Amino acid sequence: MLDTDRHFRLLLTLIIVPSVIILTAYSVIAFGGSRGDPAGGTNKVVVAPNVGGVALAPQPNLSGQPATAPALGVGNLAKAQPAAQGTAMPGMAAMPGMSAQATAQPAPAAPHTPYDAALPALLPLVPGTTNVRTLALTTSDEVVQIADGVSFQAWTFGGTAPGPVVHVKQGDTVKFILTNKGTMPHSIDFHAAQVPPNLDYADVKPGASESFDWTADYPGVFMYHCGSPLVIAHMASGMYGAVVVDPATPLPAAREYVIVQSEFYTTGKPGDVQQVDMDKVQNGSPDYVVFNGYANQYKDAPLTAKAGELVRFYIVNAGPNNFSAFHVVGTIFANTYADGNTANVQHGNQTVTIPPGGAYMVEFTIPNPGSYAFVTHSFSAVAKGAVGVLKVTP
Repeated sequence: MLDTDRHFRLLLTLIIVPSVIILTAYSVIAFGGSRGDPAGGTNKVVVAPNVGGVALAPQPNLSGQPATAPALGVGNLAKAQPAAQGTAMPGMAAMPGMSAQATAQPAPAAPHTPYDAALPALLPLVPGTTNVRTLALTTSDEVVQIADGVSFQAWTFGGTAPGPVVHVKQGDTVKFILTNKGTMPHSIDFHAAQVPPNLDYADVKPGASESFDWTADYPGVFMYHCGSPLVIAHMASGMYGAVVVDPATPLPAAREYVIVQSEFYTTGKPGDVQQVDMDKVQNGSPDYVVFNGYANQYKDAPLTAKAGELVRFYIVNAGPNNFSAFHVVGTIFANTYADGNTANVQHGNQTVTIPPGGAYMVEFTIPNPGSYAFVTHSFSAVAKGAVGVLKVTP
């Protein structure tokens, strides 16, 4: 019986040991050296890319170059490789100028000119009238700069994002014409107007013009934006601006600035013209949050005021998604007016909360010279560009 057991164990050894040797040799030949391989073989197994949120099975690296995949835990394997390009919302690919993966183009190198934040003059009067004004806006596709070294394919009013500030008086009638020089239908929605939207806010086809009149019944600060479907796509592409309606009783003289806060959601390779990323838009995850269309522009080119001078900010939150918590560091707002209407006055506010599509007018006086930052107190947005400086001199 003992001889039989010894013979059996010897037979197993003769079968198993050669098999292990053969399998080990095959593994080295097929997949390269292991961690301890002095030859440093490069055909190591690497993590496969993530496609549509699903991680593919690991594949051998046949490039001849060292594997560069990051170390991954089981919990984040499926999220290891985010998609390089964002995707359009359902139906977006059928819209001219929008596709799931738009073709990027080289970014222009023109230097950025800061958006003029000073409140502009009133719109021109129609000759022979005292309260009828004319306004013409053009829509167009433009490449605009939204941050240092970052260009963006925008749809615009007047060639800029935001579009021009519209300044009128309470009771004025505005004779308006919209000309579409873009590649797809556009329209306009004036939050300051009371008109039938199915008639006056209808789409204007490329190459066409449409006109209507509206009356500025209420004083305040208002938004205008494109109202064509998908509205959020047009707004995320830069189609918005501010309307300031002076009250019938004039406000005290002040240093006046208009600030439009907005968000950009981008996709594209660094150095290429960025496109709007509709996945990020739908998730409310902007890459940039900016004042007047460009990240940090009034930090690098501060707005100015004099010590003891009344300062008035007209602030519109164009969104399209996130609230603004507007705050000026180092001062307190003497007067604040929701939607800029003087009937909505409050005093002594530290921060004003502005919803997407809403606005505020704030007044304050700074007694001491210095540099006073203005921000949205949602500080993740500050890191994305929503910060400026008011430089106060004696």
